[in-house]
Amino acid sequence: MKKRPLILLLSAIVLVSAIWLALWLFHASTQTLDDHVQAVAQQLKCPVCQGESVADSPALLSQQMRATIRQQIQQGRSDQQIIQYFEDRYGPQVVWVPQFRGFALLAWLAPLALLVLGALFLFLTLRDWRTTAPAPSSDTSADDHDGANDPELAGYRQQLERELAAEDALFEQYTSETYKRGTQA
Repeated sequence: MKKRPLILLLSAIVLVSAIWLALWLFHASTQTLDDHVQAVAQQLKCPVCQGESVADSPALLSQQMRATIRQQIQQGRSDQQIIQYFEDRYGPQVVWVPQFRGFALLAWLAPLALLVLGALFLFLTLRDWRTTAPAPSSDTSADDHDGANDPELAGYRQQLERELAAEDALFEQYTSETYKRGTQA
């Protein structure tokens, strides 16, 4: 009986995954040639325009690049081969999204590494704070915190009370009442 919710959850996950995979495969197979050209052209920067992809640019060079992409798709080349073709001709700056190699790989992985290191540092710091925090012992009383059992602190306290009582009549009244309650108890 306890395994039933787990089985239902796993069944739901498998069902949703299967539906998602079927939709993804169906969508990929029904992509038109124009959609495929647009998808590849979105990954390339226009060498003439600033800040526009080849798919969005109205420049003559971008139109020629889209025609070249169309021809290469019809010849059966993969998206990576087409992107590599333009990168060979125009340089690595023509690729809109940096490829995962060389210095670009470092640019992709450095933020992730810093995030993991920061989380590890935070975890270790919090763990050390928790283990080094002094745990209150059950055998200490409230008098120990006030310093009543320490003769040196008790002397300082009496001197402070005398000085405050000499300057303030209300404090003198408070200390005498406290003293009376303490002796009656």
